[in-house]
Amino acid sequence: MKTFKLIVTTVAISLAMLSSNAEEKKEKAAGKAKAAAKERTVRGTAMCAKCTLKKTKDCQAALEVKRKGKDGKEVARVLLLKNNDITKAFHGKICKGDKVPVAVTGKLEGKGKNRVLVASKINDKPAPAKKGKRGKGKKAGAKKKEA
Repeated sequence: MKTFKLIVTTVAISLAMLSSNAEEKKEKAAGKAKAAAKERTVRGTAMCAKCTLKKTKDCQAALEVKRKGKDGKEVARVLLLKNNDITKAFHGKICKGDKVPVAVTGKLEGKGKNRVLVASKINDKPAPAKKGKRGKGKKAGAKKKEA
């Protein structure tokens, strides 16, 4: 009888631990979904995906973004902009082979290679990108405050 109680107790504790892990995973997934749906500004070169890049059958705006890869070399990535009123109004400036430096504000949709940027604002005169490290870390010369 004691062994039976021990087994039942062990199973109950295991189930409680598994259910708490499942809840934590759901919370993490919800946090990632919120981060993906957040508006962000992406700087790059706007061009026509059909005329310049030859990637689509119909004219569509695309944004070429240059970043440094893991090996330190510069890598160019192309994000297609979803055809909405904002991108259609801007498309006349980039069609027929023109390349324009822009800053596009919007939300990313989709995953992997099917990812598109849904633009809410396109600024064709972007401010120059800030040089240096990104993030909110402390400055190198900052001293710690003593209590």
